[in-house]
Amino acid sequence: MSLKFYDTCALLELQNKILESDFVLSSVSLYELEHIKVSKNKDEETKYKARKVIRILDENQDKFTTVIPTEKTYKILDKFKIKDSPDNLIIACAYEYNQKNKIIFKSCDICCRVIASEVFGLKVKNAKDTDEVDYTGFKEIAMNETEMASFYEHLNENTYNLLINEYLIIKDKDGKIVDKFRWSGEEYINVKFSTIKSEYFGTVKPYNGDVYQQCALNSMSYNKITMLKGAAGTGKSYLALGYLFYLLEKDKIDKIVMLCNPVATMNSTRLGFLPGDKDQKLLDSSIGNMLSAKIGEKEAIHDLIDDGKLLLLPMSDIRGIDLKSCGVYITEAQNLDISLMKLAIQRIGNDCYCIIDGDFTAQVDMSQYAGANNGMRRLSEVFRNHNLYGEVELQNIFRSEIAKIADEM
Repeated sequence: MSLKFYDTCALLELQNKILESDFVLSSVSLYELEHIKVSKNKDEETKYKARKVIRILDENQDKFTTVIPTEKTYKILDKFKIKDSPDNLIIACAYEYNQKNKIIFKSCDICCRVIASEVFGLKVKNAKDTDEVDYTGFKEIAMNETEMASFYEHLNENTYNLLINEYLIIKDKDGKIVDKFRWSGEEYINVKFSTIKSEYFGTVKPYNGDVYQQCALNSMSYNKITMLKGAAGTGKSYLALGYLFYLLEKDKIDKIVMLCNPVATMNSTRLGFLPGDKDQKLLDSSIGNMLSAKIGEKEAIHDLIDDGKLLLLPMSDIRGIDLKSCGVYITEAQNLDISLMKLAIQRIGNDCYCIIDGDFTAQVDMSQYAGANNGMRRLSEVFRNHNLYGEVELQNIFRSEIAKIADEM
């Protein structure tokens, strides 16, 4: 198996992704990262990425090998009649290392990739490309009658290579959904969900029988942690709050704790200082708007807070918190980086239930939460295939026809 050799721009792009396997880099990249983090000519986002990569490398020194240019490296540049520049020196280091240990040279820079491939003959790959298919939490399989009969006869065999708690949606040859199952790790279990009734939400059920919402409700009923992904209007907060209030009213939890990181919507103008205490500030933000839309007037929300049934907690206040016997709702979770998400999840006790919602593909509001540094994305990568975790990406927008069309913008 070939090792990955990252140049500087690949390190900046991939961030924590570099830790997925052992890798190699040049000391030239370390020098460049040190220069970038304090450069007056670099934007704040790039400098932030450089600082983050340096911290990742410092904390994971056992994961990588550093190639230091020597006199031999400079002779390689002379051999190929390539000028001495940081990029070319990194490629020469990769070429030198490749003589004994086969590598794949990864870069976001087309010029570096062409030189590495066409001049030095290295195997290259764009660092922005990934072999990973985005995980939705389900697979949709069309089966003919023979295939269905065979599947039902072998429910204890993982025929379609699902992860634990991943869903299988079966369609017939005409594309009609005929059944759905969850892989438990030992067998395929037919998807069922209980009727959820809540004083605040009434009967909570999949809109128009939506199969993805069925899977979401099933996941919440089976797992300690469920991640709900999807575009605005797919029903994430409706299902999450409906289920948590159901647990609250059935005395299965003592309270609902909403963890949030109330950042301004990307490209919007900030209103500035808002008067009031913590709860008033949060209720005047997007969190309050969402709760009002689902629960009703803000007076009702204040009553829940005063009765100790609802706790609104900004991420800035969670260090040291020990959450017990509660339903934890991490909303707009796309606006968390890996360290914030890790901190939040580490607060959760064994007697808690946690629902995480967001859309890290389209609704990230600050650059430091995007890409490989996104906490929601990383949590999915780490927790999937564990028996306490489920994930469903909701597919259909039900808010309005206008919202459905707007999703194409």
